[in-house]
Amino acid sequence: MSAAAGLDVRVPIGGLFTVLGLMLSGYGLVVGSGSASLSAGSSTNVNLWWGLVMLVFGVLLLLGAGRAHRKLSVRRSTETIEGEATEMREHQRGLER
Repeated sequence: MSAAAGLDVRVPIGGLFTVLGLMLSGYGLVVGSGSASLSAGSSTNVNLWWGLVMLVFGVLLLLGAGRAHRKLSVRRSTETIEGEATEMREHQRGLER
């Protein structure tokens, strides 16, 4: 696995959205029906709902990054035709360790 494969942008962005979603939905729960958390002319708790949306989005990003990380595993060179040919050439030239 190369060094670039470990740099997945979904991890920090997913963590950021998860933390901010937790904070915003927690604020929406604590404030509850206070006037600051309600949208104009409605009884919808905007902080709670958008906090939950951000939380779900962040968790989905983290799950996607974790799933991609598990798929990126080091394969043996003999598992492909090209790898087998390379191993054979190195063996014939004495380049193996």
